[in-house]
Amino acid sequence: MDKIEKSATNHTSIIINNKVFNYVKTREYTPVSVFKSDDEFLRIGPKDLLEPELDFQKKLLDYNFPIPKIIAEGEYNNEFYFIEESLGNVTLADLFWEDNKTQGYISDEHFASFLAVSKEYAKAQLKTSTDERDDESFYMGIHMNDILEELPELKEDIIVAFGKLIKRTSVLPFVLTHGDLNAYNILEKGVIDFGGNFNAPAGYDLVTNIYHTYMFPDAEGCEADRRYQFSEKQISEYLAMLDDVYLEEYLQKPTDFKDDFIFARAIWATVKMQEYPKIQKWRYDKFKKLLSEYLNGESLVQTTLNL
Repeated sequence: MDKIEKSATNHTSIIINNKVFNYVKTREYTPVSVFKSDDEFLRIGPKDLLEPELDFQKKLLDYNFPIPKIIAEGEYNNEFYFIEESLGNVTLADLFWEDNKTQGYISDEHFASFLAVSKEYAKAQLKTSTDERDDESFYMGIHMNDILEELPELKEDIIVAFGKLIKRTSVLPFVLTHGDLNAYNILEKGVIDFGGNFNAPAGYDLVTNIYHTYMFPDAEGCEADRRYQFSEKQISEYLAMLDDVYLEEYLQKPTDFKDDFIFARAIWATVKMQEYPKIQKWRYDKFKKLLSEYLNGESLVQTTLNL
């Protein structure tokens, strides 16, 4: 028998199919609550909010994305719920951080997990490819509107640079894109948190997946710093894996667009940092340098890795 002890809104526990799910959190802006058992997650709330999420997750599973599988769905007490498997409790970013603290580098074992999940994700993502461009979705997804508002003195240059980005990546199909793919959203069993998804040129989030950590300063003094970084060998191995996946599908290599994708990710990472003024300043300074290099046709990789 299914029952809710007190209620979901009272943040206690839910029993469904004779399994106890303990309260984890309620989303900040929507009346959806998350509960967890030992090996499963339950989400419960208004049907009009959760059913589209469930449908989207089923769509991703149909494409074979490495994401949590759906265990059950249903309604109780005028609320809708669905249950999904847990991919674990520790992200690869946390494992990388522990590696760096204890041995000064990311272990081969944990990097192999990162590589394997990223490869599975890359193959699944290409199944969503379309030749129909969606530049508006990409524009909004990387927060172009926010960067123009936050750095109005650079507006003209940023618009020119975005035009260059669109032109250079026009040879690539568009794909369904995670929006925030990085080791903080990857576990050894798969990928989580597709909440910020949008459409983008193929390769965008997979190339920037390896560079995301370098959007944090490698020094103390900011509100947060870089918790892990990859070796040159690991970066090369990762990018070679991506190129192989794309070449198998007769697509141009993602590494041919490293600078374009890094620039796009820099826009995404630079904005909406008002709560962290030290990081915001650091990212503003970094973005300005990347913008100049991109417009001048220079490589952005060294600035990304070293600044």
